[in-house]
Amino acid sequence: MSTTIKLDHSGLPLIPQPTDSPSDPLNYPNWLKYLILGEISVLAFLVTLNIAMINPAIVPLSEEFSITPVAATYQTTVAIGAAAFGPLLFTPFANVYGRRPAYLLAILVGFASSVASATTTTYGGLIAARAVIGLGPSAAMGLGVGTVVDVFYMHERGRAMGLFTLSMTNGGHLAPIVGGYVARNLGWRWCFWVGAILNAAMFVICLFALPETQFDRSLAIEELDKNLPCSKAEIVHAESSASVRREPYTAPPMLWRTYTKRLCLWNLERPTGRRMKASDFVVQPLSMLRHPSVAFPALFYAVTYGFASIEPALTLTAIFTKLYRFDTVRNGLASGVSLLVGGSLGELCSGPVTDYMMRRARQRLEGDDEPPAEIRLQGIWTGAIIVPVGLLM
Repeated sequence: MSTTIKLDHSGLPLIPQPTDSPSDPLNYPNWLKYLILGEISVLAFLVTLNIAMINPAIVPLSEEFSITPVAATYQTTVAIGAAAFGPLLFTPFANVYGRRPAYLLAILVGFASSVASATTTTYGGLIAARAVIGLGPSAAMGLGVGTVVDVFYMHERGRAMGLFTLSMTNGGHLAPIVGGYVARNLGWRWCFWVGAILNAAMFVICLFALPETQFDRSLAIEELDKNLPCSKAEIVHAESSASVRREPYTAPPMLWRTYTKRLCLWNLERPTGRRMKASDFVVQPLSMLRHPSVAFPALFYAVTYGFASIEPALTLTAIFTKLYRFDTVRNGLASGVSLLVGGSLGELCSGPVTDYMMRRARQRLEGDDEPPAEIRLQGIWTGAIIVPVGLLM
């Protein structure tokens, strides 16, 4: 029996190979794919926005609670620290019950914690609320990467990840600019009320316009297309076969009933028999760090982002207020504009550049070999040089 290899518009095999199921996210129309990408990008944007919007108003916040400006930064530090654990808690839940319910739950947690931060009367209460702000909504930062993988083919993921990371990174860069004006005109508590309003709006949008993207590809192949190669190795093996057929692929149309089915509050097509285990929440995710190809890029990103983005956000407000008598607006502009411009330029270039690296590597390889995903890591050299130079300046 012959095997069909589905090709993209340039004649290269699609990786992964899409199934014939209309529920396969790879078969979603482009407008829906980019709508989903836009929604998860906004959710990731809101995570860093909610965390950093208060930063220009550190001094008035410290005066209200009668603490030092340095102590007032701890509420942001707590939120950043808690954000590291959100994906570890929500991702195992999403892997079993679907990404859609995890997103909706994270948005509700973000709304509730923003309201609590805006209404608290004690600094201890603010610390607790800010920890929840970091813990809950940060799920979008981890789930967003999985959603990009669900929806886009391998050769499209660089551009999609660039747009997603652009939003996630620049939420924290735009936040002090917005927060400075909000704090000056409405008071520092409105930095949290704005976050609550935005989370409420995104909950309504995602409730009606964010379909489920989790899809059990192996089960669908068994039921719908038994001769479809699934992994990259299977595609390479199939291409060497004499009975293989190659044809450009056209996705089936998206029907209204398929769309509404994927809008259920839980994934109706989730794998049967899959259960959450305690080890899924911390042990299994952190076990990936034993691989150098995971550990080194993660360490590089953490150090670079920490010194280039987080460290200025936590220190400039107190320093510039003391040295230059800046108000909340000037503090917001001083810490936000430069990071916003630089981060935007870098992220907008990174996606197309890494996609080009993958396409060039695929075209240069002879035979049926596929380039390793680590080819994209060549893009780190620009940041490795520019970030230290900028810090020294």
